[in-house]
Amino acid sequence: MKKLTLAPVALAALAACGTAAAQSSVQVYGQVTAAVEYRDHQGTGAGGNQWSVGNNEYYVSHIGFRGTEDLGDGMKAVFRLESGINTDSGTNTTAVKFFNRQSFVGLDFGPAGAITIGRQFSAAVDRVVRTLDPYNAGGQGLTTTPIALFGVNRFAPNSGTLIANDNRADDTVKYRVSGPAGLDAGISFGFNDGEGRHYAFDVGQTTKDYSLGAFYIRYESPTYFTGGYLPKATTWAFGGNVPIGPVRIYANYLVNKLDSASIGIRPTTTDKVWTIGARWNVAANIDLSATLYSDKGSDLRDALGNGVAGRDGKKNTYIAAMDYYLSKRSLINVSYIRNSLTDGYQFDATNATALSGATHAAGIAGMGFSAFQTYMVGIRHTF
Repeated sequence: MKKLTLAPVALAALAACGTAAAQSSVQVYGQVTAAVEYRDHQGTGAGGNQWSVGNNEYYVSHIGFRGTEDLGDGMKAVFRLESGINTDSGTNTTAVKFFNRQSFVGLDFGPAGAITIGRQFSAAVDRVVRTLDPYNAGGQGLTTTPIALFGVNRFAPNSGTLIANDNRADDTVKYRVSGPAGLDAGISFGFNDGEGRHYAFDVGQTTKDYSLGAFYIRYESPTYFTGGYLPKATTWAFGGNVPIGPVRIYANYLVNKLDSASIGIRPTTTDKVWTIGARWNVAANIDLSATLYSDKGSDLRDALGNGVAGRDGKKNTYIAAMDYYLSKRSLINVSYIRNSLTDGYQFDATNATALSGATHAAGIAGMGFSAFQTYMVGIRHTF
């Protein structure tokens, strides 16, 4: 009886010793955002104007949990779980995944790098966030970003649990390491769980005078087509940013190639995207920004996912924005966004549908206009 009585005491003592040896922490974090928007050319026929309430174009509401445990000898266990929220309705930003933004666990070996496994950014998107994009890949859709820009998975998912045009990758193993002189690099591999396999790597250098980086990513279709044909999408980019007084200038160049769905009869769609942007810290609590994403597409796709020879065009996205900080955690932002579609891009169903809020399988060609405008006033609070 004494042994049975003492056993819980002994177990509690062992647990206490383990807690003392391995210090751990868990943090709840996130942001709550909302915005009121006015858009033109909305709905069926793209003839109406619309007021709406939703997530901020640059700051999506989310809640997350991240933690570390010190394992000794400079090694840590790490994890992150993060879920997007539609503030206007209280629903998840995707109906098919709860932790849709991040869901990974791994080991951090200090100077030797870190390995993470799960749903996360590929190495390519890491570089966009860290170095290349003025908005750190924060734009929530085609209103603020070209579809080719961030190395997203452009193959339609073949399962109801997957997300189209996803800039996170399921079933991914990633290794990142930092070196001397501000150098860092990463490599990631995504297993094919129904959304396609990917391979990616990136490299960059950040100093007080500049930040430079490059990446490459290749996605494969989740399914083979007739004759063993496997469509692929590849993206590479390079660029950086440099501070000039209170202004930080961004510039990068990206090339995306996307195979057609049909073997041998359709050309590969190519997008060449230039990004030029600037962020200006006007005052301690005011940031101004202006960015141009210029996407020159050739052999653009039809509604069936096949490139059309000679269907070339441009999509130019112009952004002007201001962030006014009420405190370290709260801000109000205003923005003007214009998306102009010329020539072949006027036949593009993906952009026309996303920008108008209604299905337009044939694009906006023949509708009498070539640009969509958005005016936004929003708020963000981080915690």
